[in-house]
Amino acid sequence: MELSTVTASLLSELDAFSGGTITRRSDLGILLESGKVPPERYILDELGFFSKFLHRTYGIMTRIGRKGEGYDRLANEFSDAVTKTRALVTSLVAGSPEDVRERFTATYLAMTHDGLENLLVLCHDLSWYKNWLIDTKRDRKART
Repeated sequence: MELSTVTASLLSELDAFSGGTITRRSDLGILLESGKVPPERYILDELGFFSKFLHRTYGIMTRIGRKGEGYDRLANEFSDAVTKTRALVTSLVAGSPEDVRERFTATYLAMTHDGLENLLVLCHDLSWYKNWLIDTKRDRKART
């Protein structure tokens, strides 16, 4: 899938903003491209929110362990957020070429351990998008 110059520029800016920690750059680019105009922009922004939540919650759950205080509540919230995140990714790539949809389904949406790990890596990248939105407080209308 070819990215617009606006999306490619944003992707480069996000990579720099993250200190070069974006690992799924091309897939992040696809999601950014898919969500560059309303109503998909709102889906992308919601995906950024849930991705940041998942990334941070997973870190907390890992740190406190299964016997940690509040782990069960976090695990339930985490599970709900994974379901919502999968639905948002599905919605964003719905208009993409078939090969892109199939790859996203196999890589990020599969109900397997690998699928969840891949989704969490993508969420890490998307959390940088959410951080960028917060930190720059940009009017995203200028992007289109």
